[in-house]
Amino acid sequence: MDFMKIQILAIGMLILGAYTGGVIAKKIKLGETVGQILGGMLVGPHFWVLIHNWATTKETFIDASFFENFEYMYTHGFKTYGLVIEESHFFVFFFLGLIAFSLGEELHFDRLKQMGMKPTIICLTQAMLAWISITLVFYKIFHFPMINSAIIGSIGIATAPALTFILMSKLKVGGKLKNILANIVVLDDIIEVIFFSVFLGIAVMMQNGEHLSFGHLAFEVVKEFFFAILIGVVIFFLLKFTVKPKKADESDGLEIEVESFYGPMPSIELFFIISGIIAVGSAVALHFNLPFLVMAVVAGTLVSNFHYHAIFHSLQLGNVMPALNLFFFALIGASVKLETFSSETFVFVLGYLLVRGSAKLIGTWLGCYITGQEKEIRNSLPKLMLPQAGMAAVETILVATVLKNNGGDVIFNTIIPALVIFEIGGAWISERTLISWNKFLGEKYKSHKKKKHFAIEDIVGNIWEFKANNKEDTIEKLANLLEEKHLIKDVHEISHAIITREKLASTALGKGVAIPHCRTDEVTKTICVCGFLENPVEWNSPDGKPIDIVFLVITPKDKPQEYLQTVRSIILTLKELSLEGELNHSLLRNVLVG
Repeated sequence: MDFMKIQILAIGMLILGAYTGGVIAKKIKLGETVGQILGGMLVGPHFWVLIHNWATTKETFIDASFFENFEYMYTHGFKTYGLVIEESHFFVFFFLGLIAFSLGEELHFDRLKQMGMKPTIICLTQAMLAWISITLVFYKIFHFPMINSAIIGSIGIATAPALTFILMSKLKVGGKLKNILANIVVLDDIIEVIFFSVFLGIAVMMQNGEHLSFGHLAFEVVKEFFFAILIGVVIFFLLKFTVKPKKADESDGLEIEVESFYGPMPSIELFFIISGIIAVGSAVALHFNLPFLVMAVVAGTLVSNFHYHAIFHSLQLGNVMPALNLFFFALIGASVKLETFSSETFVFVLGYLLVRGSAKLIGTWLGCYITGQEKEIRNSLPKLMLPQAGMAAVETILVATVLKNNGGDVIFNTIIPALVIFEIGGAWISERTLISWNKFLGEKYKSHKKKKHFAIEDIVGNIWEFKANNKEDTIEKLANLLEEKHLIKDVHEISHAIITREKLASTALGKGVAIPHCRTDEVTKTICVCGFLENPVEWNSPDGKPIDIVFLVITPKDKPQEYLQTVRSIILTLKELSLEGELNHSLLRNVLVG
């Protein structure tokens, strides 16, 4: 009972500490993740070790009447508390398996084709420079074992874009910069997972005293990858046969219902079965000392290409993932062994910060230069590659657990403080960078407008952002919004007229834009509104791409020339705002909104 009471206390302290730290950090704009880690540190056992060590040097405390009780509680209670925290590390393995599985969503073959080679070149340039630089510095200068240096280098590859994408959403930044960044960080994390799995596997073999010739090593790596992939394939077939999709038009947002072996299943229940299968697969892989991250990525990739995307949506549930994230970062913070920090550790942290930061900045800039990116992309993109948490934090605690007696603690105490600094500094740098990017887009539009006087902002009356399931749903939602603004009276007649026109021929222009329209006696003047879709929908576009910008045009029946003038102005503006042959959605959004 005593041990169980400490377990319950530990869970409560971790949740409260991380949540409070996250709320405070958000208010002072440090970043919620940073606050959760710091909150976990303050309620963790290692912080109280520092408090105890400090108190025992002060005669005032030693002579106090309560000190004997304090010492007894520390000697008996906090040792158990620390043990409970350490035994909770199983959650890290479980959580990392889900994260690696979710990467598979971005490995759909169509998405990989759309990436082209440019993001791949940028990604490989900065990833390899980061790994080589960090590995050499820790091996040659800090005299770490070669395998530990390679592990630190592989962790240094990882980039955590969550913070940056949240800022992009807040500042309404999209288009080319966001697309390139998304493509790079997905590839970045895949490369990092592979490198990390290989080097950690080698470290475990060395720790177990296994023979390490090149031939033996190559055989062992290939064998472990083969069986990890095999388990990933088994997981795919389990999901394939237990979770079957219902019709696509029955889905709404993230609450997607599917047919499964267990019957109809909404997203929250789908999350349970997916997390259960991934956890079992991870346990099997770990039992046989296989790279379970590779297993999870393979399973996710197969699901992405040959099954159903609702499986990934279930891992994005708003009421579930924030709770798992909070507990994970609380556990990370509580595991930081503050009492082991020293001047030597400080040098390692500083070295990691300087080398990784420089490698990411230089490598990304060099990749942009090689691929011929415009000057503003070269100046902005490298600064968005600095934040690091998430995957790197999970893997760091994994190393600390697996290599506990072979340098794992030193690696942990080197990287975790650096992650906090990268997250805080990265937040500030990313926000400044994105503000400058928006300013650049605004100035570029002004220069275009001086050459061509296209007043699209005078034509478009309202701009809305929303989700839609398909073409018909998009049109109906725009019509309903027009009714709410008292711009039309009969929603059904307008919707029917526009959808009927769509059946004759698609109004999609390509490059993500469609201009559905109709002429009706319901209006006496031309109405033109714009909808930005949060999730692109199919529209039979000539270039085969889905649509995420919709201009809805309604004109009076007796004024056909007004429709032609409106559409002509929209098309000319879109051409004028085109950068390198691709529509810059961010610039268009800034023009319409601002």
